[in-house]
Amino acid sequence: MAAPTNCTLLIQEHRERLLRWTEPNPAPLLRRLRDCELLTQPEYFALLETYPKSNQVIALLERVSRKPEESQKFLEELKELSEAYCTELQDWLQTYYPVDQNRETSPVQSDPPHKPIRFFSKLWKTRKTYKVQNTPADKEQSKDLPFRRGLSVQLKAALQNHRRSLLTRTEKLCTNVDDTESCGHIEIRYTDLLLSDSPRSGSASHDYLHLASRRARLYSLHAPRRLGLSQLVSPLPGETSPPLRVMLSGAAGIGKSVAAQKILHDWALGVSFRDFLCVLDFSFRELSLITTPKSLEELIRKKHVHLSEVLPDLLARSGKILVILDGLDEFRPSLDTQNPCHQSDQPADIKDLVHGLLYGKLLPESTIVVTSRPSASLPEDLFDRHIVILGFQEEHVQEYFFRFFRDHKRATAVLSYISLHDGLASLCFIPLYCFILCTALGEFFPCVGAIEASPPSTITDVYRQYLCTILRLRKHPSGRPNCTLGGVKDLLLKLGKLAYAATLRKRTVFYTDELQAFGFDLESLPGSFLNRIFFKENDQVYGFFHLTIQEFLAALYSVVTLDPSAEELTSCLDLWWDGSALENGETEKHLSSPNGLSEGLLSYTREFLSGPQQWDNLQMFSRFFMGLLTSRMEGKLDGLTERLTGDPLMPLADWLGSKVQYESDRKLLSLLHCLAELRQDGVTRRAASKLDEVDLFKVTLNPVDCAALAYVLGCSEVKVLRNLNLSYSNMGIRGLRRLQGHLHRCETLQIRYNSLDQEAAAIEAAILRSPECRVKRLLFCGNCLGSEGVRSLWDALQHNTTLEELYLDITGITDSGLDNILDSLMGNNTLRLLTIVGNRLSKAGRKVLSELSGRKPELKIISSFLSDMGLLQAYLDWVEEIKADGEQMESVKNADALRSVLEVLVETDDPGASEEARGKAEHLKEEISVLLRREENTTENGVAS
Repeated sequence: MAAPTNCTLLIQEHRERLLRWTEPNPAPLLRRLRDCELLTQPEYFALLETYPKSNQVIALLERVSRKPEESQKFLEELKELSEAYCTELQDWLQTYYPVDQNRETSPVQSDPPHKPIRFFSKLWKTRKTYKVQNTPADKEQSKDLPFRRGLSVQLKAALQNHRRSLLTRTEKLCTNVDDTESCGHIEIRYTDLLLSDSPRSGSASHDYLHLASRRARLYSLHAPRRLGLSQLVSPLPGETSPPLRVMLSGAAGIGKSVAAQKILHDWALGVSFRDFLCVLDFSFRELSLITTPKSLEELIRKKHVHLSEVLPDLLARSGKILVILDGLDEFRPSLDTQNPCHQSDQPADIKDLVHGLLYGKLLPESTIVVTSRPSASLPEDLFDRHIVILGFQEEHVQEYFFRFFRDHKRATAVLSYISLHDGLASLCFIPLYCFILCTALGEFFPCVGAIEASPPSTITDVYRQYLCTILRLRKHPSGRPNCTLGGVKDLLLKLGKLAYAATLRKRTVFYTDELQAFGFDLESLPGSFLNRIFFKENDQVYGFFHLTIQEFLAALYSVVTLDPSAEELTSCLDLWWDGSALENGETEKHLSSPNGLSEGLLSYTREFLSGPQQWDNLQMFSRFFMGLLTSRMEGKLDGLTERLTGDPLMPLADWLGSKVQYESDRKLLSLLHCLAELRQDGVTRRAASKLDEVDLFKVTLNPVDCAALAYVLGCSEVKVLRNLNLSYSNMGIRGLRRLQGHLHRCETLQIRYNSLDQEAAAIEAAILRSPECRVKRLLFCGNCLGSEGVRSLWDALQHNTTLEELYLDITGITDSGLDNILDSLMGNNTLRLLTIVGNRLSKAGRKVLSELSGRKPELKIISSFLSDMGLLQAYLDWVEEIKADGEQMESVKNADALRSVLEVLVETDDPGASEEARGKAEHLKEEISVLLRREENTTENGVAS
């Protein structure tokens, strides 16, 4: 039977019927029409935002009735999707559009690949709409939905109801907020996250600060291992079967719960996870509230009433069920159990039931996806696949801002401002931080070029402004935002007291009994505006909007409560730094009622602090504390507390000085950030006067880290540093530019393996020419200086009178890089050691070095691995470090450097070398080969994005 000759007329004549049949659930049809490009992206978004849903369908029917070919395409797609709707629609289609016909349909076109965009440097100039990001798995639109075949009518109907229920529950992306201003349709507001197939990486340090320090190298490392969300439980290349247990981990606010919501939504739409008959989800926050034995079937019936009658039939097909368990780190009971639950109808303690699901005793054939922060401790081999969420990439940040403001010019203005402040941009890979930043800055940029007042420029000021915005404080007559928080003092201090205790106890979820113990009247909590600070997930579970909000309020409480004399300041600092000893092995994290005798910040700190090594966990809190301390001294907290005098500054300076004098690594970097956020130049000068060495070896630095270091060094301009070690910091040329004004004061400057290029050589050459240069040892190994870059260094050495040792191993030097070395170094009287191994020098190049050595016998030149046993041993030690620390191979620089060393070792032949040196060289080649094979195997097992 031929297709109806006038599909448009058919739609128009039966418009009321089509409206009645599709109105309850138009979302799958809209998405399908978008994917086949019958609807454009703006049309799709406009329909999703049309309410009520009947108006969506009315507008859709009008839209597809414009052209006969579009009407026909609409009916074709509706027929493919008909079993997602009622039997009446199916019968109608069978009558009026009965058979598949030979028709050419437009294939789903993939979006053009996005070109990488430098962060905030090339803002979109013309973009006014947003792309729906479709992965290949999303586009596989098979003709039959999985639940169609071999199922009873009753089960089909129940699953259709389940899909409609999930679509209703998941269509709004509200980020814990219940008001229409911040809610948006998930299809519009969801921005892709970077997911990578990788073992979970736990850290004792602050989750997102740890990730912020590593993300640059992680993004490049995991490029071949990236996954689309739809690939989460699919077999990867080289795998014969899909995983049954998947861990999806990530820092606080990175998007784990949103990813879980998107999985539910995409399954309900029918665009992803199509191999599953049913998807079920549970929150560990909800599960923590269950105090009596329950069976899994009881839990499912309670949450999904529409599945009650078909549950036995459904669970009999457990191999086609996907279960999502969200927020394992928030599970209140311990998972230690001797009685794991095995039967879905067996009542059990909730910890036994969860244990049964996780360990495959309960629903062993089902697929289980667990989300958690990295702090959750479970055996690594419990999961078949570990996925880490790395947050937004740079283009995702831009996309988020455009989706948030829905105004191209306004979004561009905000992004341009952020691009000028690295401190604000440093955490933009966290989706909820982007929300906080957009909310705080949005009112300062009502339209392009129109700034109402000076926007906040530090992270502390951003969060203070965010509070003001959310609390909807009235504005000054001038229209400038009013940041006086005194009108809500009692509320802020009560929330701050809870936040402080919870931060010390490493808690992020709160229950009604704990809130009541802290004096909250649950019946009189403020309305929905408070949700973006402190929200109620259900009648018994509460939480702060984001971990950084909790930490900011904790710091605000601490600064407000701090005694004006500040005698307790250094005592609190000591406790935050060292923690406290556990008594009788106690690890209690429950937030019991504060002791009525606890008065003042110090006694309250002693009451709730538990365990050693608190500073890593309190890094963000400490930065907020320092920034708010300055805010209090400047009168920005008037109404909350009286101003502090200058009394605490000298004790604070002495405390910070005593720490920076001996600390290194991330602890030292954290102290530098505290000084930078405090912004009290006198304090910084006093503390920096004790700073003799800055050792940030292997501490990954981003631009804001380098800015903090530059600020501290800038406050002690006359101080000569004995050693500045920034090797393996991944700071790149942006970081070096930040620091270049202070590098001349370092007697030993170590900047090895930092992805630096010939511009870095030019910067260092200028430093060596400076009459103020104090550099005696310069370690430049492992950077891509090239021949042109190194020639600028030789030239600078004609004018330098301080440098004694220069290390240029593996810097990309060829023979042309030695063109001016003889003339330049013959005019230098201080250089005593030059190492230049690992470069591609021919016999001609080695002859030049030999001539230089003959003309300057006081200069020791090491150009071959075989000529120096100490150098060989140093490289062997380096390889051992990489073997012992897997994270070092995250750096592509290390892999490239190892290949360069291996190539040079293979080509090196020194007849005069000792047997011991030859043996060490062979051993070094073997060790490097093993490391590189391991790296290649890891890459081959990755997944192309």
